[in-house]
Amino acid sequence: MKQGRLGAILLAAAIAACACGSVEPGGAPSPSNRAGPCALPDPPLRDLAEGRTIGTAYRSSFADGDRCYAEIAGREFGSLTTEIGTMTNTVAPAAGRFDFREADAVADAARRNRQDFQIHSLIWDPLDQQVWGVVPEYVRALPDAQRHRFMTDLVTKVVGRYAGRASTVTVVNEPFDQRGTLQHNAWWRTTSGDQYIVDAFRAARLAAPTMKLYLNEHSAETVSDKSNALLALAKKLRETSVEVVVDGRAERRPLLDGVGFQAHMLGGADQQPRTEDMRANLRRFTDLGLDVRFTELDVRIPTKDGRAGAEDLQRQARVYATMAGLCRQIERCTGLTVWGFTDERSWITDYPATFSGYGSANLLDANYAAKPAWNSLRSALR
Repeated sequence: MKQGRLGAILLAAAIAACACGSVEPGGAPSPSNRAGPCALPDPPLRDLAEGRTIGTAYRSSFADGDRCYAEIAGREFGSLTTEIGTMTNTVAPAAGRFDFREADAVADAARRNRQDFQIHSLIWDPLDQQVWGVVPEYVRALPDAQRHRFMTDLVTKVVGRYAGRASTVTVVNEPFDQRGTLQHNAWWRTTSGDQYIVDAFRAARLAAPTMKLYLNEHSAETVSDKSNALLALAKKLRETSVEVVVDGRAERRPLLDGVGFQAHMLGGADQQPRTEDMRANLRRFTDLGLDVRFTELDVRIPTKDGRAGAEDLQRQARVYATMAGLCRQIERCTGLTVWGFTDERSWITDYPATFSGYGSANLLDANYAAKPAWNSLRSALR
């Protein structure tokens, strides 16, 4: 249950030819909200959200030459999130150089499609996957004090650039290990504690006072040592404020607006957490006055030779519906973001060694046809 982050980092920008027919699970043609090979049932998914936003992670390179990726992402979803465009190794690939091309492309696509734009994962260092190079080597080589200054400058520059365009930003991603201990990563070492997190959020708040600031974590959907630690950190950030100027007036605003629960779920038999446990956990956070969101939802299921069985596809469909229904039950749940929407572009299947025996995690298959999960999610949103 790791961050959709992963495949996002080093995936080649492969261009797939698009044989994008759409059928209902039983094989019958679907009514279409747009004629052509990228058709899906009416109305678009985004129109069913009822005050919540249903979004997807997005990479502009996937849209190049792939009509269905671009068309479905723009038509069906209410928000686009930078899959890799605002990660450190993408936006600051070399010393003294910033590269906003990918992030700008996602922002521009969201503007064209009249979608919400969200920034993902500014400060993150996955210790279990250093091969992805999320924190470039030139940053790791900096003395601690300089690396801390680089961190706050990075947050200031990225958040400031998209102030007024992005609604939310994941400032810090995955700070804890499974035991609820802060990971001793490249950012932690700058303060040897959680002060780096406080400083990153302070920089974000000052750079864009009205942008929603999120803390994001995986495998914290239920009450556990990890979610307990996340709750304590969220409380600290919520209770810490900074003075900003909004519409010409000085006011104090808290450093944290919401917590993202990644929701990389397992869809095999008896692998799902109890809905009651997730509901109780989420309400601990909303009781602090925080918004919550499922930020990277996918549901990986057992596969054999790349194919999933009918029972597992139906079980997957129920998990998607459960997560959507759970969000609807939580007043301060702002919605959900799927971490990709087609198995053609999936970080799960692109890392077979990491997820051996699992795949088929997304709402649409590799040909952009609706899986049972697509229809189940639509029904859950109605």
